[in-house]
Formats: sequence, C-alpha cells, structure tokens
Amino acid sequence: MLNTLSSRNSNEITSLAIGKFDGMHLAHFKLLEHLDSQGAILSIHTQAPRMLTPHKESHTNIPIFYVDLARIKNLSGKAFVEFLTRHFRALKRIVVGYDFKFGKDRKFSASDLYTLCADKEIIIVPEYKIHDLGVHSSIIKECITTGNIPIANLLLGRIYTIYAHTTTGQNIGSRELYPTINLVCNDYILPQDGVYASVCKFDEIWYESVSFVGNRLSTDREFSIETHILGRSIPTLPPHLTLGFVQKIRENRHFDTLQSLKDQITKDIDTATHILRTINTKTP
Repeated sequence: MLNTLSSRNSNEITSLAIGKFDGMHLAHFKLLEHLDSQGAILSIHTQAPRMLTPHKESHTNIPIFYVDLARIKNLSGKAFVEFLTRHFRALKRIVVGYDFKFGKDRKFSASDLYTLCADKEIIIVPEYKIHDLGVHSSIIKECITTGNIPIANLLLGRIYTIYAHTTTGQNIGSRELYPTINLVCNDYILPQDGVYASVCKFDEIWYESVSFVGNRLSTDREFSIETHILGRSIPTLPPHLTLGFVQKIRENRHFDTLQSLKDQITKDIDTATHILRTINTKTP
C-alpha cells in the first residue's frame, strides 16, 4: 500500500526515482535530475528511531510516495515490477542508483531492471563523488555522529538541520549564564555531544546561534539540546524551530562553577561568531 503527502495521483506519474532517500543529499538529487515533468519519488520507508531526513518534503518540490520496506522486501523481482506498474499505471521511466537492490534477500540488482522492465526506460545513475569521497547516507550519518559536520554538510550540499519543538529548561541560563532555547527532537539523528556553531530558523527568519548537545555535566546531568541566539533577544518562545549545525567548537565537559561555565560560553560565542562570519553557511 502506498501513501503520499502529494496531491498528484500516482496514475499520473510517468517517471519514478526509487530508493530510501534518507538524507536527501547530493547523490539523491543526481537521480532526480533524470525525472521528467511528471516525475515522482518512491521512498522506501524503514523503521528507524532516528533519521537524517524524516521529513523529506521540506527538501524538494517533487511529489513523494512512500512504501514500507516490509511490504516489498520479500517480493520476487517480477512481483516487485508488477507492484510498480499496478500503482503507477503511466510509468515509462525508472531511475535508480548503481547500488540499488530489491526483492527477497536483496537478490536483484539495478541491472536486473533492464530484463524485468524491458518495456520501460531504465536509468542507472553511477556513484556520485566529491573529492573522491562517495556520497552516501551511511557516510553522512557517521560524520554527524562523530562531530565532523563540515564533511557531512559538504556531502549533503546544505547545512544539516533538525526540526525540534521548544520546551522549558532549568532557567539557569537566563538567570546566571546566557539565555537559551531548550529543544526536544526525537526523530532526527543528533550530532556528537558538544558545542556547535549553528543557525536556527523560526518565523521564517534565520538567526546565527551557538548550540549545545549532550548531558549538562555542570548542573543536573540531564540530556539537553539548547541554542543561544547570537546578539539578539527573543521575547517570545517559538513553539518549534529548525536548527542547523555548521561546525563543532569543542567537546562537552564539566565545569566546577557556573562562573567558569559562563566564561567558557563567552569564548564559545566568540568562536561561533567568527566561524559563522567567515565560512559559507548555506541554509536549506
């Protein structure tokens, strides 16, 4: 069974790019270049607690249809093709990456589509590389979770962002340190614990910021995602925001006093300001 947030009917689709599309990175967009004006994405959905892009629609205007992996993973090659043609009756072109696998036990590869779909145009897109590094979601995830944000952003072609809801915190920041917006995010992959030069968006405006991810080792030791807007006060807390990570500044660490923590945050703000003013912070 297919589901979609698009208003376009599946029977209108003449070209289809198939894959997981977690990350919506530069290699994915190479696939999308081969779609025609009636093209769409078929995103194979897997059950994962956290993803790079759980909300893919914010990164493309191309219609997206979803199918659960459990629905198709045990199909034969012929049954998989029948599934496609049943749901996309006008389909003429199929676009996949060179490493696309399908069918029971991932037995079938991209090249098998030439035989199984002899009546359709099959486009197999080769591996896309930047500086001899293949652009893959697995590599981007590894970069994010190890704090190598610049490489992750290079492969994404944009700043890595998460969509988060705001919540109340300890209020220590506004009283004794620097005011921060406390965030809750359960469905995106989070960067390695530490402090980051960042940007955030709410009310359709992007702001420069410095952000923290990790356990608050100097206070209650609870996990927290917090961001401090640089050079601006925010009188009204937004219900949610988009937070983008630009570069890691330092590791998370314990401070013996709130004053020493504040002194370090002051340095973090200076460092983040310098980073954000001197590098290209291309937002999504």
